[in-house]
Amino acid sequence: MAVEAAEAAHRALRWVADAARPAEGGASWPRTRSADSPLADDLYSGTAGVLVALAEARLDGIGEFDDAARAAVGRLEFVSASHAADLRARLRAASDDVLSVEGLGLYSGLAGQAAALRIWAEAAGDEQAATAARAVTAAVAAAAMSGRALSSFRDIIAGEAGILLALLDLGCEPEAAMVLAERLAASATWIDGEPDWYAHPDISCLLPNFSHGAAGIGLALATAGARLDRPDLIELARAAAQRLVRLGTRPDGTIAVPHSIPLQDPEAAVSYGWCHGPTGTLRLFGLLDQLRPAEGWRDHADSCRRAVRECGLPARLYPGFWDNLGQCCGTAGVAEMALDHYQETGDRAWLDWSGTLAEDVLARSIADGDGVRWSQTEHRATPPELPPSVGRMQGTAGIAGWLLRLARVRRDRAAPRLSLPDLPRLAAGAAPAV
Repeated sequence: MAVEAAEAAHRALRWVADAARPAEGGASWPRTRSADSPLADDLYSGTAGVLVALAEARLDGIGEFDDAARAAVGRLEFVSASHAADLRARLRAASDDVLSVEGLGLYSGLAGQAAALRIWAEAAGDEQAATAARAVTAAVAAAAMSGRALSSFRDIIAGEAGILLALLDLGCEPEAAMVLAERLAASATWIDGEPDWYAHPDISCLLPNFSHGAAGIGLALATAGARLDRPDLIELARAAAQRLVRLGTRPDGTIAVPHSIPLQDPEAAVSYGWCHGPTGTLRLFGLLDQLRPAEGWRDHADSCRRAVRECGLPARLYPGFWDNLGQCCGTAGVAEMALDHYQETGDRAWLDWSGTLAEDVLARSIADGDGVRWSQTEHRATPPELPPSVGRMQGTAGIAGWLLRLARVRRDRAAPRLSLPDLPRLAAGAAPAV
């Protein structure tokens, strides 16, 4: 399985690299390879996410994609420098209460571009990329210090929680992180004495799991509390986690927090992936276990893992269940969690399960003369098979990155893991896992 996974990943990255289009600074990547697909440079769907996948290849000693990676780095340096200059100009103009809606986010904009540059720099020893990442971080930190909101969103994807994690990850001034953390704390909605967050003031339902709600925002606050010596922030994250446990605990003892409150789709009340399910939510519990090891958070994280293992994936139990193979909503994100747990504990059952998931994903691949890629399924669409996506969180780059990591971990349990800002890491000066 390790050899088959690595070979498929290698071919998939060729398909991804071949999707590059010339753009100012280097190359940019489209969301799909359709002729009319727009270019994107973010971590979720675009160039930054592709660069993270190419960093996985670099960790494996694969040099074939270095030219594509250099083109991605050049593009991100150009785009991030332009955005940073625009940000500084807007700060001087002092005309906006909110500096950006999407342009600074971890998965939607500048913060994620900086994170991708940092990840590549560490995987490849690229000091130019590291310098660019530091410059972007300084610009975002200066914007935070202005006191104006950096986004209308609060969440991990596009909002101030993700930006806060990126600033902490990239080593910003503590004062800048403090501004964001305190604003997030103040924006909590208290329900029956428990904190939660609306992803955006115009969103009428709570999305309490990782990508848009209490689990992700709680992780950001707990990380900030540990780094900045603010136990009150850790306590707020702990209260949010207690709410998640209460909302998600089921009669069998597993934890799976509802996708939305009130439910937007009562027929599919629970998801299981990184974004809206236990796969992502358990990250908050894992971090709290590091901070408060006597309080049972490890058991809650294990209850989340058990919910995922026992839900039936990757079988398609009904239309709409487990149609996604990506990092965000699907198999790759779940399998990354399984690899994390194997590397943390040595429990080989989780490595074996990641291999089982890989067998299913490889069986669903599209393989021909153009390379290997994957299509997501939308059962409500006609036809249900969507065009294969290129990028990290919903596409081929993210699946290929996971398959390379799986092969690496099969060779060596201690194999390095690329560390994105939303993975639980505490020590302010600690080197990332690569």
